[in-house]
Amino acid sequence: MPNQFVSKTSYRVYKTNDARTLIENPARLDINGAEPTTMLSITDTGITVGEIMGLVGVIELSFGKYLLAITSRKLAATLQTHKIWKITGVVAIPIGAGKPVDISALPDKDLGKHAIDEEILKQIKEIFHAGRLYYSNTYDVTHSIQHNYFSKAMKPTSTIVDDRYFFNQNLQKDLIKANNAENDTSPWITKIIAGFAGTIDVDLKENENKAITYQVLLISRINHRRLGTRYVRRGLDYEGNAANNVEMEQIVLNQDFLKDKSLSSYVQLRGSVPSIWGQDLDLSYRPRLVLADIKNESIWKPIKTHYQDLKNQYIGERGFQAGMDNGTVVCVNLLNDDGFEGPLSNIYESTVKKFGDSKIKYENFAMNKFCKNGNFDKIEILKDRVHLPLINSGWFVAEGDVPSLQSAGTLRVSKIQTGVARVSCLDSLDRTNLTCSIFARYMLPYQVQGISPGLPSVQVLPATGVAPSEVRDTVSTTRKALEGCYTNLTCLWADSGDSISLMYAGTGALKADVTRSGKRQIQGLYNDGMNSLTRYYLNNFTHGHLQDTYDLLTGKLTVEKINELAEVEGPKRAKRIKRPLVQRNNFPGNIVPSTVLNIVEPVYFNAREYLENSKTSQKEKKVVDRVLTVMKEVAPEKINTIFELIWAMYIFFWIFLITKLLKIQGQTVVDTPKLTKEIIELKAIEKK
Repeated sequence: MPNQFVSKTSYRVYKTNDARTLIENPARLDINGAEPTTMLSITDTGITVGEIMGLVGVIELSFGKYLLAITSRKLAATLQTHKIWKITGVVAIPIGAGKPVDISALPDKDLGKHAIDEEILKQIKEIFHAGRLYYSNTYDVTHSIQHNYFSKAMKPTSTIVDDRYFFNQNLQKDLIKANNAENDTSPWITKIIAGFAGTIDVDLKENENKAITYQVLLISRINHRRLGTRYVRRGLDYEGNAANNVEMEQIVLNQDFLKDKSLSSYVQLRGSVPSIWGQDLDLSYRPRLVLADIKNESIWKPIKTHYQDLKNQYIGERGFQAGMDNGTVVCVNLLNDDGFEGPLSNIYESTVKKFGDSKIKYENFAMNKFCKNGNFDKIEILKDRVHLPLINSGWFVAEGDVPSLQSAGTLRVSKIQTGVARVSCLDSLDRTNLTCSIFARYMLPYQVQGISPGLPSVQVLPATGVAPSEVRDTVSTTRKALEGCYTNLTCLWADSGDSISLMYAGTGALKADVTRSGKRQIQGLYNDGMNSLTRYYLNNFTHGHLQDTYDLLTGKLTVEKINELAEVEGPKRAKRIKRPLVQRNNFPGNIVPSTVLNIVEPVYFNAREYLENSKTSQKEKKVVDRVLTVMKEVAPEKINTIFELIWAMYIFFWIFLITKLLKIQGQTVVDTPKLTKEIIELKAIEKK
């Protein structure tokens, strides 16, 4: 069955009498309408029959292996005929021979492993259920249209097109490895991105009675190579990968794409300041910066690799457009140039100067200083500074069918993008997203003009003697005609910023009201205050566990580390299961609210374990440590309401007070990753 004729819909899961799971993929032939099916067979320890929408991949934990599969989704956007789905639910199907697991019959060692697996799978499901992961059955969302075109229809001469945005690549490695001419596993491979996908319609008013409608898609892809949480992942790793590196693609096409298949794509980047640096999380509201000396060759090497990689990704095809090479990477630094952020800002500028390439340009704009007192109109100063590099780098324009997972498409390309804006602030979240939305709004008329050449490019000028070619804004007529759509466009970018911020910092983006409306509002100030407090709490007390889960999903965490955790924590979990505080299916457990038990049980278990251990090692145990542990156990793991925030900050206050009064180092109290560690040892790389 030729791959290019197959399109996937959904899957059915069947349980057999011999403990196997059969997953049926109903492949549909586009040519003759026949509906053959293919089957994936795995052994199973118990699964409910149902429908799934795609295979996330296989994950190995301490007790066993699990097949992660998509169970629910929502339509997020449509690119021509290709549907892009938001994942809203997954199921973990245990892989292994035998009957369903009988928890009561397991020995303590296996019971502990099973409990650890269940805790990890719960964290994984929370990530997938949060609605920040996206996929398509027919289109490769892990690449921009330009890179899809390069990889499917054209052999690029020097452009790197890789899988850095393929979020679940590690989970799919067995299927990818097994894919060959004799054994085609491609129908089972589901390529997922972390980030955002959304769409709006915009109307360009030609006159009072006529308007042209365009569709605008925004796809934001987070790089899985240095995926992480706010304070754990900063700067570069030693391979040159930046933390919070996101590729954001704004796509414009005609609403009636069957009539006119012209489309345009414009790509921007965000990412942590490209150097080796971090912040030493220690309960302080603004942890101190730890900076490496770029004169050290081991520090300079990943920085150099990062800049060269940017060139290879985004300005490689220099000969595509009649020898023109206008492309540049514009590094936009939004950090303050003095105060707390000043040293990091200086390092950023120094790295660009040391790299010494005319294709890597640097632009500093201390947003908090320029736009103080809520005067965000001053961002226009930055736009005026960089508008020429943005325009000269171009935007992708083509006509035809975009490449699909099975075919190269029929695109006839008239223009490619030969450069990119790379925007950074301290977190590369709030100031960064606002700036990227401004750049996107500025470039939208060029994209619309590119796919609608019949539109007038500039306003009709009076007899001033100024030639149209000398007018600064060559798409001024289109820009004016699009004025009514900019609010919806900036809201789309604000939604994207919230999604990325939630993955990295735990809350929506700050300054979202400015992104959406262009103005500071009282409600926006209140929301930013709440979000700042929430970030402060989550970054200190819950993001260590989240980082471990990210590292597990992306392959940085090995099963050996999971086994080490199970050896230490497994026996405790087994005791908690066999000797619960109360049986939940009997009185009084069946009448006490589960939320109350979830708070009380950790206190009980920790106290019991402390008393048991103190009989043999009383001198080695510190009551203060146990008190702090118990307090962190009863604190909320996530904050969705004002009541949860109040409770979290109350617990945090007492922990902070105890640590200060007893002079306990904050680094020993915060929640850091237990299974993986940041490869950059902050004290070892600190610039003296």
